[in-house]
Amino acid sequence: MKRLFSLVFIGCFLFCIQANGQGTLSQAKAEPGNRLPGFAVNPISGEQEKIFVYAPGVNIHINAPSESLFDGNKPTKLVLYALPNGNSTAWTIGKAPEEGDDWHFHIQNIGAQTRYLRATARDCNWVTVYLEADSKSWGRWRKAGPMRDYKIKETVEYLLALFSEYNPHIELNSHSGGGNFIFGFMDANTEIPGYVKRISFIDSNYNWDDKRYGNKLKQWLAASPDNHLFVACYDDANALLDGKPFVSKKGGTWHRTYLMQRYLRRKLKGLKWEKTETDSIISYAADNRRILFYSRKNPERAIYHTILVERNGYIHSELSGTKYEGTGYVFMGKKVYDGYQ
Repeated sequence: MKRLFSLVFIGCFLFCIQANGQGTLSQAKAEPGNRLPGFAVNPISGEQEKIFVYAPGVNIHINAPSESLFDGNKPTKLVLYALPNGNSTAWTIGKAPEEGDDWHFHIQNIGAQTRYLRATARDCNWVTVYLEADSKSWGRWRKAGPMRDYKIKETVEYLLALFSEYNPHIELNSHSGGGNFIFGFMDANTEIPGYVKRISFIDSNYNWDDKRYGNKLKQWLAASPDNHLFVACYDDANALLDGKPFVSKKGGTWHRTYLMQRYLRRKLKGLKWEKTETDSIISYAADNRRILFYSRKNPERAIYHTILVERNGYIHSELSGTKYEGTGYVFMGKKVYDGYQ
């Protein structure tokens, strides 16, 4: 897998459909050899893929393990990764570096990080679902028409039903403006459903508001010890772009993360919180790290927005608080997934 795999599938070999959410999902079992019905096999990676548009304008790319790796007897994690503003799915999946590449192919590498997860935590089927708004911004997409938040809810339920035969649960993950997708889902539900088992904000919780989301998140975390929260940010208020600040003191994820963890520390009674502070990080963890806040200090006044993903951030957002946390990798350390591109 040293060559480009994220562009080839755009041609004729992938199954593409236009879905409007009104049809009945197939309940067919996997074909012999764990072939998922309606999925195409990527000829380079061997992974099973399905691409379609869920109206209005939700571009969906599902990447499942190969036939040999997908095990219908194991539980299935459906990790819904909401793309950052301006990114295409191909850029987000990433690829091995080649001369002349657009730099966007090398800043997230969610495809390679997914393969690392599959090789490390083999007790489940890791399925990554890339969610791209047709406007390349979930904020703009949510404002573009009525009832858009309920379309987000409908999309999530559609994807859950698609894998209903394989003991699935949902894990909501996001980077940057992708957090808007998660907040839209929360707005559409009176409470966060029990089928959601992990919520991850990788520098993406700009929309956090105590009154609007606090009680829903608190109730969900209190409902089950299986529900995990991961939040990572850096001191964007201290960062410089072209020598100038570009985020106000209270406008970025640094401040929103502070508000978020302060709210939960006050409202989740009975949990013991552990604070760790070094020269470079402040972290708060509770309940054997199933709730984890990571805040990167920034005396260098650098921009760590994408580095939080690139430096094993997606891996850590999925393994934190589990027995696999830190297995062969360090968050914000050297990339460990180059061999999986």
